[in-house]
Amino acid sequence: MSECPKCKQKISLLYLKQHCPHCGVNLRFYNFEENFYRDAKKAELSVAKIDMFIAQLKASFVGSKLTIVRLCVMLLPAASFLVPYGKTIFSQPFLNGSVTLSALGLYGAYEDGYLPYILSMAGGAVNGKAFTLLSCALASLALSAVAAILIFFMTLLCFLSVKKMHRVLAGFAVAGAVLSAISFLLTTAFASSARSLDLISGEAYPGFLVSALCFAVVAAVNILIGKQGLNIVYKEGDEERAAIAKKVKAGEITLDELPQPVVETAETEKIRQEIEKQQALYRQMEEGNADA
Repeated sequence: MSECPKCKQKISLLYLKQHCPHCGVNLRFYNFEENFYRDAKKAELSVAKIDMFIAQLKASFVGSKLTIVRLCVMLLPAASFLVPYGKTIFSQPFLNGSVTLSALGLYGAYEDGYLPYILSMAGGAVNGKAFTLLSCALASLALSAVAAILIFFMTLLCFLSVKKMHRVLAGFAVAGAVLSAISFLLTTAFASSARSLDLISGEAYPGFLVSALCFAVVAAVNILIGKQGLNIVYKEGDEERAAIAKKVKAGEITLDELPQPVVETAETEKIRQEIEKQQALYRQMEEGNADA
């Protein structure tokens, strides 16, 4: 069921005539002008929101040289984990091989069953200290890898919070650099502890320097973006329209209380002048036809 916009009486959905069966009003054109202007105001406020979102999106990615650099360096931390942090060598009757402390190395260790063995040996009475240090080094390495992945995805979503995302990215980058350093220290401690053992040995590589440097670059770029600010260029009147749209949504004002256009700008003034010009031409043409 629908209802008549004038008398509010119920009308069947199967009723196809143009006029209300109760009051006879034209259902298609009742309050046409008021509805037209109301829809125009809605469109003006909605387009302003879209334009502001596009402006923020553009500023977040290509608004300045620094934002372009941020896009270029967002993959560096994740790529740095291809560089090995160290190496673990197993010399046991039923487990003879090595594990490289890197992204690919950890994946291979999981596939070959080394990770469950390392975790099961951690805390043991004989070799427990070395395996505990190795487990902690692997955990720290995994956490820094998570930070690198988060930096990549959050950079892609940086437009969601143009005022705070650079701080979040810088924070994750600093955390990743610290975790990389901790991974190296734990790997070094493990290698030192394993020297006296026959079943396992290891050594630390300076690969953490590459990872820490990549994280530091990301942190520095985002800190500079925070200091410089994003170059967001909004169209004239869009910010005012967005503020009015919030008031309309909150019920503080209604669309009927707003003028048309909602915000007068140079663009709307140009459109208004063009409309008046066309109306004047139309009146002249009508007057000419009347005289003829």
